[in-house]
Amino acid sequence: MSFWSVRFVRLVCVVMLVLGMNLVSASAAKLTSEQRKELASIKKNLTKVSLLIRQKKYDEAKAAIDEEEGKFDKLVQDAMIPETDPLSVSTKKLIALRRTFLEKAMGTGGNKPGAANKGVSFEEQIAPILNEKCVSCHGEQRGSANLRLDTFANMRKGGRNGLLLVPQNPNASLIVRKLITPDDNQRMPKNQPALDRDQIQLIARWIAEGARFDGTKETDPIGASVKAKKNPVKVVMATGDEKVSFMNDIAPWMLDFCMRCHSGNNPRSGFSVVTFEDILRGGDTGEVIVPGKPDDSRLWHLVGLQDPIKMPQGQALLKRKNAEDLKTWIAEGAKFDGKDAKGNLREMVPTDEEKRMAELANMSPDEFAKLRRDTLEPTWKRVVNNDPAEMLETDDFIFYGNVSSDRLKEISGWATTQVEDLRKLFNEKQKPFWKGKLAVYVFKDRFGYSEFNQTIEDRRVGNDTTWHTKVTPNSLDAYLVLQDVGDQADASSPGLQTNLMAGLTNAAIQRGAGEVPMWASRGLGMLLASKSTTSQAYFESLRQQALEAAPKVQRPEALVAEGTFSPSETTAVGFTLVEFLINNGGLPKMAALLKELKSGTTPVNAITKVYGTNIRALATAYARTLRPGRVSN
Repeated sequence: MSFWSVRFVRLVCVVMLVLGMNLVSASAAKLTSEQRKELASIKKNLTKVSLLIRQKKYDEAKAAIDEEEGKFDKLVQDAMIPETDPLSVSTKKLIALRRTFLEKAMGTGGNKPGAANKGVSFEEQIAPILNEKCVSCHGEQRGSANLRLDTFANMRKGGRNGLLLVPQNPNASLIVRKLITPDDNQRMPKNQPALDRDQIQLIARWIAEGARFDGTKETDPIGASVKAKKNPVKVVMATGDEKVSFMNDIAPWMLDFCMRCHSGNNPRSGFSVVTFEDILRGGDTGEVIVPGKPDDSRLWHLVGLQDPIKMPQGQALLKRKNAEDLKTWIAEGAKFDGKDAKGNLREMVPTDEEKRMAELANMSPDEFAKLRRDTLEPTWKRVVNNDPAEMLETDDFIFYGNVSSDRLKEISGWATTQVEDLRKLFNEKQKPFWKGKLAVYVFKDRFGYSEFNQTIEDRRVGNDTTWHTKVTPNSLDAYLVLQDVGDQADASSPGLQTNLMAGLTNAAIQRGAGEVPMWASRGLGMLLASKSTTSQAYFESLRQQALEAAPKVQRPEALVAEGTFSPSETTAVGFTLVEFLINNGGLPKMAALLKELKSGTTPVNAITKVYGTNIRALATAYARTLRPGRVSN
C-alpha cells in the first residue's frame, strides 16, 4: 500500500470518529428513510473509490466521485440541509479527502518510475497504523505487558515477552506473530478485530526491508515528523476571583473520564486533554471551548446539554456538579490557574488513586491493619453470607475462614515459618512483611472458594486451581485465598501446606510496583514448598508435566515468554526452571532476577544480566535436566 493509501485510511478513520462524536443535527433527524438509505449508499460508494485508486483506475475513480457528489448535492437540496450543518460538512469533507487521495496518486503515486523502490516508510505508513490500533494500550498511559509503542526507541526495546522486531525477518518478529496468530486470546490488537491483511503485509514488508526508522528522533512520538504543526492558542490566566478553578474543579474529572480516549499520538477526533493548550486548541472539527460562551462551546453541549449526554462515555459516573462547574468555568473565560499551560496535566493533577495512595502512605501500621480487618467480614458476607468465619491475627497475617480454630492455628504455624524464610530470601526485616498484614481467607470446601472467585474476582476457575493471591502496588488489596484441600498429597494435589507456602511466596513477590512472569512467581513458590513438605509425588508429577510441555518451545525465548504454556504447564515449567536456576546460581541470584523482572527488564535480558549467559545456552542446559536420569540437587 502506498504512503497516500495509508494516510488516507488514517484520515478516513478520523473522519468516521468525528461523525460519531458530532452533535446529531436537526436536519439529519428530518431525513426520510429513503433519504437515509441514499446517504448510506453515497458513503459506501465513496469508500469503494479507494480500491479504484489503488488499482490505478483513475478515470473511473474520478467519475465515481463526481457521481456521488452530485447525488449528495441533490439530497442536500431536497432535504434543505444548510451548508453549515454537521452532516453536510462531514460528507463534503469525505468527498474532498477522496479527491485529495486521487490527486496525490495521479501526481506522485506509484505510476512514477522508481517509486516502488522507495521502500516502506515507518513514519508515513507504519506509525499511523500503530497510533490507531496499538498506542491506546501500549502508550505512555498504560504500557500493557511493559511494552510501549509511542516512540520508536520504546518499540525497539520490546516488552515483557521479549524483543518485538527482528530486522529483515518478519517470521521471527514477535509483532508479526502477535498480529497473525489464530488464537483470539493472544492476537493483537487485544479484544479487537485483526488488522487488515494489507496492513499486516505492510508491516511485514517494512521489517523485511530492515525495520528502518526514517523520522527525526527515535525518542519523538511516532509519526511526529510528518504531522502538521499545531496552531497556537491564547491562554488567559485566572485572577483568583473565579468561582471555579480549572486545576481543582475541572481537570481532575476531565482527566479521569476523558484521558483514555483523548490522549496519545492519535487522540479520538483529534481532541487531546494532555495539556491545557490541547484542550483550548480543540480537535478535528475545531475549537470545543469558546471562552465566555458556554452555549457556543461544543464541549458543554456534549457534557451538559444533549439528551442523552454524549460525553464522557460512561457519563453516569459524571456528577451534575462537574457539568455545572464546566459551564461556569467557560462562562468565566475558561481561565488557567496552573503553572504551565504546555505541561502534562496528568503530572500536575493527582488522580483519585494517587490521592488514595498518598493517604495510605501516611497511615500508621496499626491504622493500615485496622483497614484490612474492616474489609474481611464485608468481603466474606458477599461470598458466603450464612456461613460465619473465625479470625486469627499474628504479626504478619490475619487469617479468616470457616475451618476450625485448630486448623487456623495449624495454618498460622506454617505461615509463620514460611514468612521468616521469605525475609531471608528478600533480605528484609520489616514487620509486618506486607503493609497492613496479609489477609488469608481459608474456605473449608470447593463451593466457598469458587464463590469467592465468581463474586469478588468476577471469574470462573478450573477445579485444579485451589489458591490465588492479589497484592496491589498500594497494598490496599493484599490477600491469599485458599481452599482447604486437606493434607493428603498425591500426584494431582500437593496438599494445603504446599499451596499455602506457594501462595505466600507469590504474594511476597507481588508487593510493590512491577510484575513478574507467572513461571517465576509460581515456580519459586513451589520450589520453596518442595523443600519443606512431603508432597514428593506431586513434585515428580510437575517434572513429568514439564518434560511433556517442553516440545512447545520452538525458540529459546519462548521458554520464558508469557502465553507459551497453559496455566498448569506454566507452574510445572516454572518449578523445574527455577530449580535449575537456583541450583546453578543460588537464592541470591534468584532474588536479583526477580528484582530485574520487577523493574521491567524483559525475561531474556534479565537472565542474561543476572546469570551472564544467553537464553539459547540456558534453555539447552535446562532441557538436559528434564531428561530421565537427570541429577537434581
